[in-house]
Amino acid sequence: MYDKNGIPLAVVGCDFRVAPSRYRSRIVMDEQDLARLASTLRAYGTADGFVDLNTCNRNEWIVSSSQPAWAAELLRAQMILRVGAEARDWLEPYVYLGKDAALHVFRVAIGQESLVVGERQIAGQLYHALEKARARGTSSRPLNGLTTAAGRLVRIALRRGCIGDSAVGVHSLAFSALKEWLKKNGSEPSKVALVGLGRIGKRLMGLMDAEKSIIPVFVNRTIVDHGPIKVHPLSKLHEVLGQVQAVIVATGAPGPVINCEILSAVKRTAPLFVVDIGIPEQVQREDLPSWLHVSGLDDLVDHYRTQMGSPREDHDTEIDDLLTKALEEYQVYCCEPAFGEILDTVQRHHKQLLRQEIPRVIRQRLDYLSSSDSALLEQDIRSIVLEYTTEVFKTIREASLRMMGDSDMGDESSEEFKQMDYSDDGGACQE
Repeated sequence: MYDKNGIPLAVVGCDFRVAPSRYRSRIVMDEQDLARLASTLRAYGTADGFVDLNTCNRNEWIVSSSQPAWAAELLRAQMILRVGAEARDWLEPYVYLGKDAALHVFRVAIGQESLVVGERQIAGQLYHALEKARARGTSSRPLNGLTTAAGRLVRIALRRGCIGDSAVGVHSLAFSALKEWLKKNGSEPSKVALVGLGRIGKRLMGLMDAEKSIIPVFVNRTIVDHGPIKVHPLSKLHEVLGQVQAVIVATGAPGPVINCEILSAVKRTAPLFVVDIGIPEQVQREDLPSWLHVSGLDDLVDHYRTQMGSPREDHDTEIDDLLTKALEEYQVYCCEPAFGEILDTVQRHHKQLLRQEIPRVIRQRLDYLSSSDSALLEQDIRSIVLEYTTEVFKTIREASLRMMGDSDMGDESSEEFKQMDYSDDGGACQE
């Protein structure tokens, strides 16, 4: 058991305040490298859980460990190594341990560490990072509890207005920079290509649709049915680049989708403005033709500061109070494994019952029901189960809170963390 003041957590990372995006891009690992690093940490007893959080403005590694300081030092060295020798003299990843690590994650979840303070997108990104770790088998009980506590915090903060408008985020900054360039250099109407139609791409589609001076052209790595919208495959990207005045690249490809090979096939002399909001960078930066002008995430930071001034530091009393309560609740979770194991078991069976068993029984035993009747019956049974298990969860939680002191975060469910459409699917700009 961990001592009552201890939280077995460490965070090591770089954000927009620590390193430019081209260096942060090097921190991003593929699934094979992630699994290898997590396996090594476990094999040597350094950490029992590992999460990687990669967004447009931050790249972090979150680990659970009985020796968080030791785990953090190893990961800090690994992060500097991955960034490269030229950065070793100036790069200083931030490190948070124990309570500070949990508090940092909670601040990230409600947008208090974002460039646009209070933005909503990061909540979804954090959730998907935690869930991806669970799916690949690199999560742990402390990290699973972090998902629940952060999800509850997000819902309460959203309800109380502590999280800002969903329209504000890197997608809106990219679109603002695009419009500014077109106003100075473009013509009306202007053809603009959007490369990548993931969640962030769909947000950009909405902004483009509302801007009558823009004629959108869509390109995607995977071609799926988008209804009446024509979508060009990535193999036609060189043709599209020859026809438009500007481009926003919002894919989640592991390397540049606009590279030397693509550019060599583009036939144009007129200026082309490209906004790259990918991590890793989606546009090659070396040996660019004279007609190509690229604006990346670091330029968006400068663009935002020009418009809004330096990122503000909020010291809102209500936010501080919510963060304190979230931290207290998470501390209870970490320090009372006996209750935690019971709660984990109940929650695991609860999810299995709702997602698998109820639909299976209705499908097998009541196959004569119409699809609408089956759906209504399933909904009724789920409601009964939810009412029962909510009381069970509440009883277990209140018993553990009595041992550590009261907390009044409420009975908000982490399901809200998952279901709210906060942002991109797992990464900053994934397709």
